[in-house]
Amino acid sequence: MKAYNHLGQALKLYADALKPFFLQALKQAHGEGRGWVEAYLGSLSENRRGLVLEEMKRGKTAEETLDLNHFKDILLGQREVFRGVLGRNYNRAVTWADEISEVRNDWAHQKELLEDDVNRALDSMARLLRIIGAEETAQQVRKLMARELPKAPQGSLHPWWQLAEPDEAIRRGDFDENTFAAKLDDVVAGRAPAEYRHAELFFKKTYLTQELATILKDTLRRLSGLGGEAVTQLRTPFGGGKTHTLIALYHLVKAYSELLDLPEVQSLLQEAGLRDMPKARVAVLVGTELSAQGRKIEGLHLHTLWGELAYQLGGRSGYEKLHAADENLSPPGKQALRELLEAYSPVLILIDELLVYQVKAASVALGHTNLQAQTFAFLQELSEVVGGLPNAALITTFPESHLEYYDHQEAPQVFARLEKIFGRVQAVRMPVQGEEIFEVLRRRLFERIDGEAAKHVVAAYMKTYDAYRNELPSEVRSGEYGRKMLKAFPFHPTLVEVLYERWGTLQTFQKTRGVLRLLARVVETDYLSPTARPLIGLGDAALGDADLRATITSVLGEANWESVLASDIVPPEGKAHLLDRELGGEYARHRLGQSLATAIFMYSHSGGAQQGATRPQLNLALAYPEGITPLLVGDALDNLKGRLYYLYANGSWSFKAQPNLNAVLADRMAQVKAEALETLLQSQVEKVAGSGPFKVFVWPQSHREVPDSSQLKLVLLGPEAPHDDEEALKRLYHIIQDNHASGPRINKNTTLYLALAKTPYLRAQEAARKLLALEDIQSDRGLVLSEEQKAELTRLLKEAREALPVLLKSSYTGMLEPQDAKGSYRFFDLTAYARTQPTLQAAVTEVLKAEDLLLSELDPAYLVHGPWGLWPQDEPYLNLRELREYFLRLPQLPFLEQDEVLKNAILQGIRIHLFELGVKGSDGFTQVWDASRPPGTEQVFFGEAYVLARPGKLPRPGSEPGHSTDTNENEDLDQDEPVSPPNNGSDKKTVKTKVRVTLEQLELSRIPTLVDLAKSLRDAGGTVQLRVEIEATSPKGLDEGVLNTSAKEILDQHGLKYEWHEE
Repeated sequence: MKAYNHLGQALKLYADALKPFFLQALKQAHGEGRGWVEAYLGSLSENRRGLVLEEMKRGKTAEETLDLNHFKDILLGQREVFRGVLGRNYNRAVTWADEISEVRNDWAHQKELLEDDVNRALDSMARLLRIIGAEETAQQVRKLMARELPKAPQGSLHPWWQLAEPDEAIRRGDFDENTFAAKLDDVVAGRAPAEYRHAELFFKKTYLTQELATILKDTLRRLSGLGGEAVTQLRTPFGGGKTHTLIALYHLVKAYSELLDLPEVQSLLQEAGLRDMPKARVAVLVGTELSAQGRKIEGLHLHTLWGELAYQLGGRSGYEKLHAADENLSPPGKQALRELLEAYSPVLILIDELLVYQVKAASVALGHTNLQAQTFAFLQELSEVVGGLPNAALITTFPESHLEYYDHQEAPQVFARLEKIFGRVQAVRMPVQGEEIFEVLRRRLFERIDGEAAKHVVAAYMKTYDAYRNELPSEVRSGEYGRKMLKAFPFHPTLVEVLYERWGTLQTFQKTRGVLRLLARVVETDYLSPTARPLIGLGDAALGDADLRATITSVLGEANWESVLASDIVPPEGKAHLLDRELGGEYARHRLGQSLATAIFMYSHSGGAQQGATRPQLNLALAYPEGITPLLVGDALDNLKGRLYYLYANGSWSFKAQPNLNAVLADRMAQVKAEALETLLQSQVEKVAGSGPFKVFVWPQSHREVPDSSQLKLVLLGPEAPHDDEEALKRLYHIIQDNHASGPRINKNTTLYLALAKTPYLRAQEAARKLLALEDIQSDRGLVLSEEQKAELTRLLKEAREALPVLLKSSYTGMLEPQDAKGSYRFFDLTAYARTQPTLQAAVTEVLKAEDLLLSELDPAYLVHGPWGLWPQDEPYLNLRELREYFLRLPQLPFLEQDEVLKNAILQGIRIHLFELGVKGSDGFTQVWDASRPPGTEQVFFGEAYVLARPGKLPRPGSEPGHSTDTNENEDLDQDEPVSPPNNGSDKKTVKTKVRVTLEQLELSRIPTLVDLAKSLRDAGGTVQLRVEIEATSPKGLDEGVLNTSAKEILDQHGLKYEWHEE
């Protein structure tokens, strides 16, 4: 694996740099003595602390015991110390230290590591080193990573960060989100960040959108007395660029001498028809900064907006013009305002956050009215006066809704009143519109972009899109989409559009400012990443980054989205992340599951009705050249749908904060009782066993549960003895095969065994657990499910009911066929047969017949000359009872489907003159059949009196002892009459109508003979009734527990009527 070779070297660099950092921080916080050691030890887990103490006992110093596996513990245990040292990077440091420790442990134990995990660890080392100031070491780690990263083939696309250089603060990893939340009053006071505070730098970082340029030109013309809008309202959603526009106006008018050499400013003057910048006075009123109680400055107490305005325009002398009105908290009137503005014109008045100020002003009472009402009157006067002066301009900001700025019960009324006042004379402007957002982002977030390389990347994407044109949204098919991609580079347009157009409709999202904040975080986390793609897309939003996740969850409000992300998407336990690790291959290489889930998550949020993403939209968001294809997207969607707990699919794909059916199902699966699970599995095993020549016994726990009868038996061993656990398998096999009741098993050639494979069975077990859980959900009337979920439940139930039998049948992949009386067996792999045959009996039958181990026909020659040695040459006779018992008791013989197989072989052998059959009585043979006069089927019985002999060897009835003949001595008999069973030598022709057999002291091992006896009596034409009397005695007393739980249970289970007598 690439990058693995240098991992050890990088880990050493990392540890050597971090150890001094931790030691210094701990000693500064807790002192050089025992204090820092106690803080260090107290931060460690119990196990690690014990190991460290052992090392110290052996002579190591506390400093020498510090290991990189301790870094995360120390960061968490000394949270206050390291929050102060690392600032906002603290949470990231914890995450990175944990990732590095995990990879280090796997590397140290020589476990297989995914290349992505190694590269991620190297990247995390470099980032953590950078934030502690070890820049040189961070670069060394970066070089190791770059050296081992797979080189892109010639002509392949490079990661975006090789073609676009982010802002320096982003590259350093310490940019401040507040950079995008500048305040106008901070700019005026000189305390704003440099890129807002310095006019030239501000304009270099600012993209002049069409509307912003128009506002600037109109204002300049107005201040020059050449027309233009007198009152302008900047109206966008929260964070949409209103304050940024006010700052641009402020700098343009106040610092014009610094800006005249800028090409953008020269263009503005030229397009406005001006040769010089108008020199105007600027008044700035910011509602969040101003107090309703006013402020004191230069010995003056400014009480109102008009007092503040007058002071800012003319200082003390200006204030004196409206002093009385300010003191009395009464509007100055139009005439006084006109005189003030004319005295200091040209005048630019910038008012920001007016809604906030007006809500506060309501608290200042004034007779029967209040300062809010007086201010409304002043604003009405001001807007009208400004409209009547040729070189005065008033610019105000307005939110889209009162909720976006001030959550107060009076806010709606104040908002409506302000709209009414300014609506009469204002021009409404929206500073950022449409695709201008792309250039705004590029200008604010990047210092350099390789334009030619960007064209190459876009061309490659468009070629890929053309190949999948039918699986993408229709807009992509036009040439305009390539132009849009070029504008958005290095972002994919879908990322920007989803944030700006969907997230931008959320009341808590700050439109342009919010997009800038989120994308700055995305750029920061993806910069120099070994897994970065040619474009930054929706799937690249690093939701695992603590800071980015905190930003997102704060925007999304009250719903518990942290739980959603942790459960379904982000490392270490997010199911999409785990899917990538589990499947490997394309999934791991492209972070496919996590990228797709991230894209769906980003699509899931909107203040309007449009939520979620269609399949074509997801294809567009994720597909890229030589990477993810629509086919992979479809496969990943199928995988995610069955795993994630908060993913919904109903025409479009989206995440919701409510658990889906998967989550409910997982909860119910965890509650399934073991007894119910075992009952279901056993019943299903009985069904998949099917019918056939074998009687089925499912999961016997004891040899007593498998009778020692002449019937063929198929024993399906349970999960405690899978065939991949040879020791457990042999143990249970021998218990059953060698024993029955209290003695040995006699009929050892009547039993066949099937054993499970552990892994397939576990899959079947989970399927059974799932089926029980689904049935529980279906029967739960208190559970409220949507129609979509009900349909999904029906589908899942159908699939589960169909899947369980198939999985169970396929899990029985081992067949054990007994080989000899010593207990050895032959193992057959049934995998292919279990999958293709409808039942296990069918699978077993096919294998046995293919191997000639289960016979439906038997060649009679095998009885005489066969390989089994059933009838030695020196033996004159072969007893039919013994012959049958051979096939029941000798495992080296094949199974016979039924007794008729052997009987038919005997009949056929007699007919073809292989042997003859006689019935032996007490005084010799009473009946002989041979080829010339073969017996009928009903005349052959497997009793001791029935004997096979080689042709001509049996003496005929009435002949001298020892005399035999091949001729038929009973030719005078009517051949059409059936020959009755033998009468054991009695010559009396009496009719026997009843036989009662009494057996004294029958041994347990001989009980199976009762079955054969009963069959013989039935074959004699009788109706057989069996009365059994069993007596058990013990001088020490019988075990009552066994009597009640075993003996009686056996009788009850088989439905036997009985009388029970105890003494």
